[in-house]
Formats: sequence, structure tokens, C-alpha cells
Amino acid sequence: MNITNVDYFTFNAHNSLLLVGESGSGKTCLVRKLVEIYMQAQNPNELKFVFFDLKQVEFSDFTEDEEKHPYLLFDVQFGDEKSFDVLDQLADLSMERVKTNTQKPLIFIYIEECDMACRDQKRFDKLVTTISENAKKANMKLVYSTSSPRPDTVSNKLLESFELVLVGNFSYDHWLYEYFGISKESRPTLSDYEFLVVER
Repeated sequence: MNITNVDYFTFNAHNSLLLVGESGSGKTCLVRKLVEIYMQAQNPNELKFVFFDLKQVEFSDFTEDEEKHPYLLFDVQFGDEKSFDVLDQLADLSMERVKTNTQKPLIFIYIEECDMACRDQKRFDKLVTTISENAKKANMKLVYSTSSPRPDTVSNKLLESFELVLVGNFSYDHWLYEYFGISKESRPTLSDYEFLVVER
């Protein structure tokens, strides 16, 4: 059973990641570090971000900072109907990039919290699953992060589409631990900013 933390985690060998943990466990901090690493390594012609910032506070700097703004493929999304349209476009783009073998630019998609899943789970599942399943061949990085991973926000089908799952602290009886067959006795003790690594 592997455990990683915010300082040592890299997102190189996988293309789709489900990131779950209690509020304050370090999910956003981990993603911000990944974003910084990618920006240090690639210019705006080689890398584009799409942020679904449903808290409406974490990635506003990308709209305000002139140096960061060119990295955005779309404006920062806040979970309204337009956000679903953007997700639709990304799902279509993932299929088109696979079909045409398009690799550039790398597209990094981050969905923070499950508000969109709560609004329309069927549509959300279909679009995110499509992107997740095409991510490797389409050269996309997908991160879906939530502090409320319930069957109505992370269905089994959606969960199975991710290559990698990082699980932070939750109460033992949470369904995600049971899904992975982690018993009360074998459940690891995690500090803040630490995550159990589960490869699919």
C-alpha cells in the first residue's frame, strides 16, 4: 500500500486522477503544486489549463494575472450551465484528438468539488468518463477533486474510468474505502497532505 504527499507526488505516469479527502487535507495544495511544476516546464503554446473552480476562489489569479492568462484554454469556470458546455467541448475535443492523433498542446483539466455532478450526474458522468478514458491518447491530464465522494457524485462507472486515485483522510465507514477493500484494520494512518495511492 503506497502513500504519497503533496511535496513528493508527481503526475507523470498517469493521465486521469480522482483526488478525494476531507476539507483541509491538502487536495488543492497538491494541485496548485502540480500546476506550478507544469508551468515551469512548458510555455503557453505547449500547455493549456481548464479550471472548473466551483469554490470560486482557488484559481481566480489565472484571470487576473497577465502572465498566467495565456495558459487558459477557457476562462475559469464556476459550475453554471456554461461550464457544462465547456465540459461538452472538452469531451468532443478528447475524441477528436484521439482520432487525429493530436498531441499538442497538453491540456490540463481540473474539476474542483462535485457541484456539477450534483446538478446533473448523468451528464457529468458521461462527459468526465469520456475525457478520462481518452486522456492518455489525447494528451490530456484530468483531475477531479472532491471532499464529498458519494455514489451520487462519484459513480462506480466514473470511479473505474480513472487510472489513479489518491485517497486522503475519511471516516472508516466511507464507501470509498469499502470499494477498494480496505478494512478497518488495514486502513493506513494519514496525516494532512498525505494520500493513499490506488492504481487502477
